[in-house]
Amino acid sequence: MHKLDLDAFRTTLETGGILSVSLVAQGGAFHVEAETRRGDAVLTKSRSTVLREFRNVQRATLLLRELGVREFSVDTKNWRPEQADIGRATRPDRAAVLREALAAAEIQRSLDAAIKQADDPNTVWVAHDDLFDAIEADLAN
Repeated sequence: MHKLDLDAFRTTLETGGILSVSLVAQGGAFHVEAETRRGDAVLTKSRSTVLREFRNVQRATLLLRELGVREFSVDTKNWRPEQADIGRATRPDRAAVLREALAAAEIQRSLDAAIKQADDPNTVWVAHDDLFDAIEADLAN
């Protein structure tokens, strides 16, 4: 069985090398199989020989549609939806990661605004000693 990544699958499809396409269930996921002029093939991940799996049939359908496949069969003989999460890599706490990214973006916006203000020719600069004299005067009052 041949292994095709997304680009090879698209090229083979566009050149008429794919005769039929099937969405085949295995456990809790689906993968794409194709009958080509050179034999059977499966869709793999880019830069890998691992099957490109879909836990959601709709996502697989959307991908096939984007590729130009308008007709395909679905084989659910070996579909076990209860196994969808088995073997699935767990992800770290996404909320914490997103909070950190948001904080970093806010800091970046503040820095960008300060740099823009510093680059503005109309910006009035205050000498260091004058600034601290003004602060000390405010604190004394």
